[in-house]
Amino acid sequence: MKNETIKQKISQLKKIKNAAILAHHYAPVEVHDVADVLSDSRGFFEAVKGGIDADILIVLAPTFFAEITAAMLPDKTVIVPVHSECPVANHPNLSFEKIADFKEQHHDIPFVCYATSPLKTKLLADLVCVPGEVVQTIESVEGSKVLFAGERNCANDALQKTTKEVIDYPLNPICNVYNSANASDVQYWRQQYPESQVLVHPECKGEVLDSADQVMGTGEMYQHIADSEVDTFILGTEMGFWERVKKEFPDKQIIHLSPFLMCNVFKVFRIETVLNALEDGGTRIRVDPVVANKVAALFNQIPDKFGIAA
Repeated sequence: MKNETIKQKISQLKKIKNAAILAHHYAPVEVHDVADVLSDSRGFFEAVKGGIDADILIVLAPTFFAEITAAMLPDKTVIVPVHSECPVANHPNLSFEKIADFKEQHHDIPFVCYATSPLKTKLLADLVCVPGEVVQTIESVEGSKVLFAGERNCANDALQKTTKEVIDYPLNPICNVYNSANASDVQYWRQQYPESQVLVHPECKGEVLDSADQVMGTGEMYQHIADSEVDTFILGTEMGFWERVKKEFPDKQIIHLSPFLMCNVFKVFRIETVLNALEDGGTRIRVDPVVANKVAALFNQIPDKFGIAA
């Protein structure tokens, strides 16, 4: 069956079942057209926080996105077409028990937890932060000291930029996808396109961040590209976002920093899996009500903006 036919069937079934599709833009570009929400983590959670006018929500992102959605919107039916687990969000180093021990060693210090982390671990947090906003979230905490646990590269970036004393969890896992790009990749593409701007995600390794013109989350990056008069960009981002930008800004030259910046966790969400979920129901995600209340409160207190584009 051709993609256009599948898209037509999806559109029909969404109306019949009063369903909406929430997609992270790292998902394959083929599903972007059927998504009612298409964004980065910040935009995804903002949409959920604002409420979705549908009975059924199909989430095209790693399962922890669906868990948070189910926690924030308990009256909705939240579906994943397939279970797909992010290695960082499910890393044993970020388990509830290990983070509880970390907190126990540092009494009465506010704890900021990366959104890409186990659901249960978030119960220990005072604040959660989304990719691209680690520094801003840490700076928003009252007091001079902050505990942080999450992805290692973005933690290292935040340590260099914040004015707070950050006690960094020593066992933070690393995103192997973003860690795959090197400064030599930046150097190569700069030589090819000397007038370009290099924009990279904060989960890239330090040498890439140091070589870039801007370090930002992909939502902010999207807005920057839209507003900028620069016509050539080199993107140190996951491939799905690069494909989105390349499609939506055809008048700009958009270069992908490295072919290794591709996350298979997102690539399972194909157009056929969306149709199958609408036809067969997919897998419903449920969250314990006590856990849901705490997690929902954390995400509802994320500021609408930190003075940056969402």
